Amino acid sequence: MMGSTHSATGSLAGVVVAGLLGDAGIVELATGAAVGAGAALLPDLDHPVSTATRSQGPASRTACSGLRALSGAVFQATRTRYDDGCEDDGGQHRHLTHTLPACAAVGTGVWAAASHWVGAAVALWLLVSLGLRGLGQCLTGKDRRELSQWTTVSVGAGLAATVVMVAAPPAPVVLGMVVGVGMVVHILGDWLTPQGVSLAWPLVHRGKRWWMFRSPVAFKAGDCWQETAVRWVCWSGTPLTAAWAIM
Repeated sequence: MMGSTHSATGSLAGVVVAGLLGDAGIVELATGAAVGAGAALLPDLDHPVSTATRSQGPASRTACSGLRALSGAVFQATRTRYDDGCEDDGGQHRHLTHTLPACAAVGTGVWAAASHWVGAAVALWLLVSLGLRGLGQCLTGKDRRELSQWTTVSVGAGLAATVVMVAAPPAPVVLGMVVGVGMVVHILGDWLTPQGVSLAWPLVHRGKRWWMFRSPVAFKAGDCWQETAVRWVCWSGTPLTAAWAIM
């Protein structure tokens, strides 16, 4: 799926998690939406030209290189003789970061980091900046260019993180859960595409540890009507769900 669609699904998921686990206030729900939108882009940090990889310049590109190397190494170490990763860069893309254990690990890491206000602030800044970039991909012209610039996005995310930390600091467990669930909806989004994802890893399915599960009604990622519908239903559903949670 495209980054804008991943962000849309993550935003809706973030509002749902924030509404279920935290105080259903405007700031808390908005934080859940923004963080979820950013978290839903994290799995693609294993792709060299993804929104997540381009988000923080050399730092995120270095992280991408490290993740790709780690993912490839884990693939080689855990593959069965029936697994073939040649079509996926030797297990570097849509492998390790697109597994449920990875979602749990990152969510737990954010939960632990957010137990201190510095960790929470940094996590908010990084994830909100990613979420803004995902939103920007839904726009056109000048607005899209503005939300593609590092300075604009970083300053906006910094201001948002400051307001949240002052007005309603997120509970570490809620922040971690939003991140984990945001990553899960990314994986489910890719499950809807023909390439599929390794939903069962590290378990073996039909002789393969990296069996690619895909939806029976899979569609090609891009500007097809199915993906457009998913994107706008989720973007529209986010404020409606937030309003319902406040009531």
